[in-house]
Amino acid sequence: MKFSVAVASVIAILAPTSMAQSVISIHGSGTTNPSKCYWHIMDQMQIQAKLPIRMTYRGVGSSTGQAEFIGDDTGISTNMFASGDLPISAEDFASFESGSILHLPVLLGAISFFHSVPTGGEKLNLSACLLAKILNRKVTDWTDAAVIDENPNLLNVLRNPSPITVARRVLGSSSTASITEYLHKVCPEEWPEELVGRTIEWPVDTVPCEGSGGMTDCITSMPGTIGYIDSGHGHAEGLQEIELLNAANNYISSLEASERGGILAAAENADIPTSLDADFSSVNFMNQGGTNTWPIVAMTYVYVKKDLTFIQDPAAQTLVKAFLTALYTDEYITQCEEEFGFVRVDGELREKALAEIESLTVSAGAPEWTFEFETITNEGQGDYVISNKRESYSEAEQDMMLADIAVLKAEIDLLHSEMDIVASGTGHTHDEDGNIVAIGSAYNNAMNKDSQLQAALVLSSISITLWILTIIALLVRCVTGSHTNTNLAMSETAKVDTPPETA
Repeated sequence: MKFSVAVASVIAILAPTSMAQSVISIHGSGTTNPSKCYWHIMDQMQIQAKLPIRMTYRGVGSSTGQAEFIGDDTGISTNMFASGDLPISAEDFASFESGSILHLPVLLGAISFFHSVPTGGEKLNLSACLLAKILNRKVTDWTDAAVIDENPNLLNVLRNPSPITVARRVLGSSSTASITEYLHKVCPEEWPEELVGRTIEWPVDTVPCEGSGGMTDCITSMPGTIGYIDSGHGHAEGLQEIELLNAANNYISSLEASERGGILAAAENADIPTSLDADFSSVNFMNQGGTNTWPIVAMTYVYVKKDLTFIQDPAAQTLVKAFLTALYTDEYITQCEEEFGFVRVDGELREKALAEIESLTVSAGAPEWTFEFETITNEGQGDYVISNKRESYSEAEQDMMLADIAVLKAEIDLLHSEMDIVASGTGHTHDEDGNIVAIGSAYNNAMNKDSQLQAALVLSSISITLWILTIIALLVRCVTGSHTNTNLAMSETAKVDTPPETA
């Protein structure tokens, strides 16, 4: 009897199903801020799934994501879920049947101002009122007395007029909503209420930039530019952050605030509803108190309907549930903290979110997706098991290359430090492990030149190697994506008389 049951189990696992003949797909849209986090998790799940699945997220801004979630005149959503860094407005929330949609709090993130001013390594500090004057074009030069008053060291590096270029988002942006709300709350005399919102009337000489990527390009391509973007994205791109004056009258960077718990601190005083199907429109995280609190904090929400049966494919309904669950699972969400600078939602809010996800309505008989993080013999080979034991060779190779790149970057930083010491004409001694422990008297000129030349040659060699590895890693990623798309296309071709999915 046991043998026959075991055989039946194996047959059930190995037997092809109708679902295995087609791609199970889900699609979302919304804010660009966590897009890299979402894409990374989706890529992992696609590799780890046994059946062919396709998961996409369009980073189009919070307003567009909300509009597609609300739907057209017929009230039919054009996405399966949406995400935004601001709540759905009270008016739009009222258009849904009471208790029919959820705001799932997923991440807390800092919105920061970044710049491309040649400060020579000096920090750039700005208070809210000075920021407002810069953005409304009352202050148009970095050597303006108001800027120098808060940054006297700039006089040492900016000896000539240095015009300010203001980069701002186009379309409806949650980042725009956040920074304008902050400026009005802290400095209403310079930033009136009519200049608060996702889209506002900007001065004509400001530069429009689309999406987080577009904002990055605007800042890096024009020296002297100031713009705003989520902190994690900006630091990942190597942008220079402006230190802001918080409610405790301390200049602080978002990195310092995050290290000292100042992102989570902003949520402690926010008026978050007790039920996730309630109206969140009054929730506010701006300029909360605390020594290390960051003044511009945004909550990233996922908006989802409690009844998922509007999605035609039952397996896609439950795949949405699986993706949402992954957003609260250590094996997936941790990388969004470590790689992209977000702070995860934890504690009671997390438990509420998971309970709501579990109770989402799906079609009768819809398959349940599960996760395998520790080996589960036999069951782990099931059709609807997403297993971290599955991985592609190219993905593993890419991880190794990225690790090598990190080591090379560390070596380059060390060489830069040593070159600075040599260039300054000072000697140094090392401990038995080769670490610099003391600075001594000046090297003679010949040794300086020889040391500089050797260090420069080594630095150049490592830089070339770093670029080669980076290019290879990008090629591997492209090839992986090409293979994935080919497999999906083949699966799509295998569909016969399958009605299109509605979202």
